[in-house]
Amino acid sequence: MEKKEENNRPRLTIVGIMCIVIGLVIGFEIKRVHIGLLIGLALGLLSGNLLKKRS
Repeated sequence: MEKKEENNRPRLTIVGIMCIVIGLVIGFEIKRVHIGLLIGLALGLLSGNLLKKRS
């Protein structure tokens, strides 16, 4: 089981970074970067929790 968790770590990191970048892009599109950053952080936390619970 520990090996499975080690394999998911890089995936969780990549997903978290991608969600933050998507949030920043949304922030640039709506001309409010700080709101986009908050959206990105929220997406990263939600997707990280979903992936963590799935394994």
